Amino acid sequence: MVSLSAARFWCLKWSGSQMINPAHADAVTGLPSRIHKALEEGALPGRNRIAFVDENNKKWSYSDLKEAVQHASEKLKEIGVSPGDRVMLVCENSIAAITLIFAASNLDAITAVINARQSAREIDAICEDCSPRRVIYTDTVSQNAREHAERHGAEKQNFGSIGELMVGVLNEESLPMETFEDPAKQVAILIYTTGTTGRPKGVMLSHRNLMFNGVRAKRIGTSGPADIGLCLMPVAHSYGFTGMLGAVYAGTRLIIMPRFDLEKAIDLITSGTLTTFQAVPALYARIIDTCGKGGLTLTPNSIRFLIVGTAPLDITLRRSVEKLFGNVLCNGYGLTETAPTISRSSYEIGSDEVNLGAPVAGVEIKIVDENGKEVPKGDLGELWVRGPNVMVGYFGNPEATAAIFDEDGYMNTGDVVRQNEKGALSIEGRTKELIIKSGFNVYPVEVEAQLNSHPDVLNSAVVGCEQAGDETVVAFVEGTPGAKIDPKDVKNFVRGTLAAYKVPSHIFVVETLPYSPNAKILKKQLKDRAKQLIEDM
Repeated sequence: MVSLSAARFWCLKWSGSQMINPAHADAVTGLPSRIHKALEEGALPGRNRIAFVDENNKKWSYSDLKEAVQHASEKLKEIGVSPGDRVMLVCENSIAAITLIFAASNLDAITAVINARQSAREIDAICEDCSPRRVIYTDTVSQNAREHAERHGAEKQNFGSIGELMVGVLNEESLPMETFEDPAKQVAILIYTTGTTGRPKGVMLSHRNLMFNGVRAKRIGTSGPADIGLCLMPVAHSYGFTGMLGAVYAGTRLIIMPRFDLEKAIDLITSGTLTTFQAVPALYARIIDTCGKGGLTLTPNSIRFLIVGTAPLDITLRRSVEKLFGNVLCNGYGLTETAPTISRSSYEIGSDEVNLGAPVAGVEIKIVDENGKEVPKGDLGELWVRGPNVMVGYFGNPEATAAIFDEDGYMNTGDVVRQNEKGALSIEGRTKELIIKSGFNVYPVEVEAQLNSHPDVLNSAVVGCEQAGDETVVAFVEGTPGAKIDPKDVKNFVRGTLAAYKVPSHIFVVETLPYSPNAKILKKQLKDRAKQLIEDM
């Protein structure tokens, strides 16, 4: 590990998270000042109510969890963690991971929450970037975490009721970050973005960022003390973390699932146990395919709230989910940098909408053209956002932070969107993923939606490949189990619904698309693969 200069701890003093429109002041009124204080709110209906059923099927009451957090806080202090220190947590979902995050919050320490399923190269690069005081590994629940721990020479330490965990050596060169009473300035967690080939970027999310989105489920009635949900999405991802935090705040019981267990998830739905369900499109697609293949039905059930996020939703998937679950599928949109919610849909069952909904209360947006001028409603443009959800900045990287903020505190999402007359956003693609074919703009998400509507296509990914001074549209398709996909048939299928320049020049059938640990398709890998495949033709 290397020591870090003072410049590494620079953060935006004018960041979007500080700029609150007075008209939206109620959006931040009454927020807990620290994320661990969400436990106090969740315990209000009864301290002995069950907060979590852990990975070993042990039940943890709110009282149990608060006691475990206190003991873990004392243990962190014992091993040298103080306010402002960073603790890197290499984990998969577990009661230990959740307890340690809250325990660090209790000390005003900062947790870099890292998915243990990342490669050794990725883990090492993140560790080098954030230079944590200690690294802790949830080795008892994750073989990947155990392998990283052994590789780094970590040793077992006892953390009381959450058991023994592997702990790395004390990094005495790690410099603490400045701490603040103000929850909008005090960083709670670091979440590292994936899919980049250069230096990792640690997104600094404050207590206010996280609680602003964390309280919404209770405030709008989508989660409450009578509900039971799955802690399925990784807490190392902002979508999973805020979902977990919101459930704790609302007093909802969560069943922890370190890795997606399809059979168990279906059983919990059909048995009437779950009342809420949160997942990404790829997991919904797996459930649909398994039920279709096995002739299974998920109704009747007790689900009252379904939501999807992290990737574009197409109408084919939405219709299939709603038919299978018998409930409307809500669509959430945001970024790691916005903790994560920017907008959420308000569909009615049976409608044909797949928009992202309107921005949530307290979040301001503007949609601009390539010259930074706001576009008329309905026109395409790049989305900029500000509000209490917007990150403090990228850890130790003031240049990257400044590059995406303007002088008014708006942050560039990099997403190309349009807004309809009702205020709902529709995403057309990423600025960096835009394909320019013969001078025409091709947005991958539009092409993918049409490909996914083919009965034999489970999922798809579209990338651009530079060729002879132009860009070629290339598609990778993953078929449903047992399907024999003919690329020519798929190409003919989309010809009738896409302009000629949007139709993929090449369609490659793959057994499975490459996914990140957070279930995002790794398009950089596919771009490289497309280039090689075309060269070899």
